[in-house]
Amino acid sequence: MESPLVVASNRGPFNFDRGRDGKLAARRGSGGLVTALSGVFERDDAIWISAAMTDGDREAAARGRSMKSGTALKTRFILIEPDRYDGYYNGVANGMLWFAHHFLWDIARSPTFGDATEKAWDDFVEVNRAFAIALAELGDIQPVYLVQDYQLPLVPGMLRELRPDARIVHFSHTPFTGATYLRVLPAPVRDAILKGLAGADLIGFQARAWVENFLLSARGVAGIRVLRGGRVSYGDQIAVVRAFPVAIDARAIRDTAAEPETGQMRGEVRAWKGNEAMLLRVDRLDPSKNILRGFLAYELFLQRNPSWRGGVKFLALSTPSREELPAYRTYAEDCLTEAARINAELGEEDWIPITVRVQEDYRYAVAAYDLYDVLLVNPTYDGMNLVAMEGPLVNRRRGALVLSRNAGAFARLGRQALGVNPFDLNETAAAIRDGLEMSPEERTRRARGLQRSALAHSPSGWIAAQLRAMDEVRPPRRSR
Repeated sequence: MESPLVVASNRGPFNFDRGRDGKLAARRGSGGLVTALSGVFERDDAIWISAAMTDGDREAAARGRSMKSGTALKTRFILIEPDRYDGYYNGVANGMLWFAHHFLWDIARSPTFGDATEKAWDDFVEVNRAFAIALAELGDIQPVYLVQDYQLPLVPGMLRELRPDARIVHFSHTPFTGATYLRVLPAPVRDAILKGLAGADLIGFQARAWVENFLLSARGVAGIRVLRGGRVSYGDQIAVVRAFPVAIDARAIRDTAAEPETGQMRGEVRAWKGNEAMLLRVDRLDPSKNILRGFLAYELFLQRNPSWRGGVKFLALSTPSREELPAYRTYAEDCLTEAARINAELGEEDWIPITVRVQEDYRYAVAAYDLYDVLLVNPTYDGMNLVAMEGPLVNRRRGALVLSRNAGAFARLGRQALGVNPFDLNETAAAIRDGLEMSPEERTRRARGLQRSALAHSPSGWIAAQLRAMDEVRPPRRSR
């Protein structure tokens, strides 16, 4: 018999708001984490615990109620004071850890840590503790705890103290930064994160590269020993560290592509595209997505290949992201400014090189996937990057994929993609040219390979692989 599952993440798969009838209704969230864990939605032995985000969530948290979402999955919420949540989420999780794991700091100028950092870190610790307590208070069930992502790295160690026999998986959907870069963080922060993760039985990452970074980082922390076979020990606890590359829900994406509303949007994109080739990117407006260098590489491609001016359009679909953080607002403004400059310098009366649409519309992105000739996915660093798998699955033009070698997805798709160093404009510009000018035979071969890779894995298989590994690492206790 399978063990029950308890998922913990910062944001849950559903938020609840009151409808016109006054009843709380579920609204499914978006994002790679929810997609990856969609395999738990139909399990009636699964509980998902997250921070309360909406008034409906907070009402459920205050009453201590589990909420029904229209699936078998039960959801519960933790109530966190707004000021504390801001320190935990914006101050540390996004303001520090996201930047560290994606190598985003301008080291000559930032970061600078001081009293505000210590206050935010206290908030981060307390929110992680609140999650650990909520998990430990679930009663006498013997679940597998699936603790998710960079916002909750302290939970495994804290939960281990509360329930020494707990079976705990921690999975990071982001990259894990290099050992030397991690030392930018204050030493107590760095050590607490590594020791917290070491409290799990199984520590999962998207790619082998992130596993190796974690193991190298752990070597430098007093009290942690790195053992053979990708294991770390801390106190009496031994954790196994492995890569579990996430997968996309192919059926859900294709169902979305087949919807009439998506078809209407596809017609809009086709009309905008006309007879020209199309370069596409789909990202959050996040510095790690490397949008600016993507625009500069496209500009360089046009300058070196003037015959393509007027023959290709670049559609950039950009979802607003973390607008409360000044670095994100500045980056979004810089992206729009750079696109406008390129359009002014290279555009013509009847041809605009770059069209940027700032919107959160997944269906529109799926419609655009169908029509690209080249998909540009060039993050500086990325845990996986689902766009690199979603696009080839839906595309019907045998489109080429230009893919950063620093994306976790490159380990899975690199043989069929055009790999690039995301910091090298020359190489990226050449890859755009190669993607547009590739022979029909090679386009077909590569496109089929990309589709096979995307279809070879599923979210349920991703979870099952972790549960099998957990049974090997810490077998379930037998009921008496």
